[in-house]
Amino acid sequence: MERLKALIGRKENGLDFVRDMVEVLLSEGDVYSDEVLFRDAVEEVYRTIRREVISNGREDLVEAYETAVLLRAVASKTNLNSSDLLLEIRKKLG
Repeated sequence: MERLKALIGRKENGLDFVRDMVEVLLSEGDVYSDEVLFRDAVEEVYRTIRREVISNGREDLVEAYETAVLLRAVASKTNLNSSDLLLEIRKKLG
């Protein structure tokens, strides 16, 4: 968990950061016991990949971004019912 705390907020090469963060999340089972820390880590992964896709035009990372969106929803315990998600999309589209 200390490795994860050290990574969060670290500013360097975005994709290297994400790779390191994912490796820590996969290797340290106790990360899940600290729900807030886990959600923060997932949010960092999501924002970093999003920035690479949107701001830097990294179309090759679109699938990773889509997966990060799903991971973020799971980590935040968002209802993953298809109908509810579709209604939420419709609401946000106006």
